[in-house]
Amino acid sequence: MAINTELLNSLFQAKLAELRDLAVENDLPKTGNVEQLRAKLIATLVLNHIDISDTGINKMQNNDLTEVLGLFGVKKSGSKKAKMRRLWLHLNGDPKKLNVATIGEMTREDLHVLCVTFDLPRSGNKTVLMGRVAGVLSSEENSWGRVKKSLRTGQKRVEVDEGDTTVDPMPVTPVEVIEPPVIEEIALEVDDEIVHSPTPITLDEGAGEALVRLESRKAELTSHLREFLLIGREQDEDDVSAFIEDLGRLGFGIEHEVVRGKILDELQQMIQLKQQEDSARSTLPGSWREKQALRQLEDARPNLLDRLDEILERRGGEIASARVDFENAALDVGLDLELAAISGRVHGLFDLQVSLRASDAEIDPVTARRHRAMETLYRRSHEVSEEAMAQLGKIETQMEAFERVVETIVRRSEGEFGPTEHALLVRFLERRGWDPNQPEVRPRLLAAAGILASEMGYIADKDIPSLPTSISLDAEKVSSVVDSMREILTDMGRAPPTIESVTSDDGTEKTETDRVKAKLDAADALLRKLSRGEN
Repeated sequence: MAINTELLNSLFQAKLAELRDLAVENDLPKTGNVEQLRAKLIATLVLNHIDISDTGINKMQNNDLTEVLGLFGVKKSGSKKAKMRRLWLHLNGDPKKLNVATIGEMTREDLHVLCVTFDLPRSGNKTVLMGRVAGVLSSEENSWGRVKKSLRTGQKRVEVDEGDTTVDPMPVTPVEVIEPPVIEEIALEVDDEIVHSPTPITLDEGAGEALVRLESRKAELTSHLREFLLIGREQDEDDVSAFIEDLGRLGFGIEHEVVRGKILDELQQMIQLKQQEDSARSTLPGSWREKQALRQLEDARPNLLDRLDEILERRGGEIASARVDFENAALDVGLDLELAAISGRVHGLFDLQVSLRASDAEIDPVTARRHRAMETLYRRSHEVSEEAMAQLGKIETQMEAFERVVETIVRRSEGEFGPTEHALLVRFLERRGWDPNQPEVRPRLLAAAGILASEMGYIADKDIPSLPTSISLDAEKVSSVVDSMREILTDMGRAPPTIESVTSDDGTEKTETDRVKAKLDAADALLRKLSRGEN
């Protein structure tokens, strides 16, 4: 195929102003963005001998489509149908206006026309048609509407063999095809942007609708991605696969390959955004706009925290929905979430509050009940003897085994924990070499066992044995206390009482009784006199 390579390469590298001037010189409309204008000029000035109308595209062979796509500077691999769609999109569409996010605003008639153009089934309502078109647009994403970077920058040029002749820049008649086709010899290296674009895949039934639903839940997906990046390992394929499977259980259409690919693309973008946010949080403001936004964030922080508490209470365990609501709350107070420094701090504030709530709610119940049991064991431990402390320490070090023994006894007794179970527990521990029957150990041990049984749900709180309200003293300690009291009374100059003096019934008590009775009789007489005087 003979082409004017100099003109073609100059069009690849031309700026928007140069392309507009060239369009005016050739009586072409200068509307559209730079890529649309470039495509029109290439079609008119370089490839005017090729019919690239809708009918002409449908009549092209697979090899011809590959050559033409290469001359337009876009991706040229894939099936014949994919190439036809890509060429039509590059010549007639704008990626910013025709994509999965914007087709929801189209009418059913517009979607029907696109289905005809893309050779798709045309039956069904608007949602069905929108799903089919969305599938095509998603599979061709980043494959059209933009010339390869290496051609735009001049790093690579379209070249032909010296034996080929070039045509006039403004040919008006079709140029015959020269055999063999030179286009096969053109070495066009694909730049990074095209290399990493998704490979076109065959859309299965329902993939288009799944993409539309995914786009409508993009805010929720973003929230889930942030949750994954908090604790997930994005470099671990198994971890990423497990995360995507969880998204499937939440209603995302991961059974379609195109949806899984879209989610992975969003994950990569979120990883880059998180890196930017982390970097922005640790540096000083880089612009006046950022400085003012940070000041506004600090002013709005108390209000945001109050709103966040309300959101978390309302949403409960729906963290993804709560994050979306919190983003909307931040937007309502005027925060600029487009700045990485602001969005990173806002989401960091959300993550911190969620973590604090989780730490309160996710205390290990096993650790909690064992801690409560040990608190009971060591209550007023400064009053117990060293032998008792040794036994309490043995129970603490073997708390797990002690808990299993208690659970076994209570389960066998069908939820009863009375004197019979108390005795059984003590005897069992004695056989294990413990000394639980000490006066200072037994009540504490039974109370701790009751707490464990109650926390495990076997008995009610009222059935937990209680600790004695006073200190239990043996005979020697009682004698010591009595002797101390006698010494105190002697120091005060009073004779200590004896058993005989306490139990004897002498006349002193009787005399005192008579004296009190006489005073009461005198009071009664006085009241009678006063009563007569009033009468």
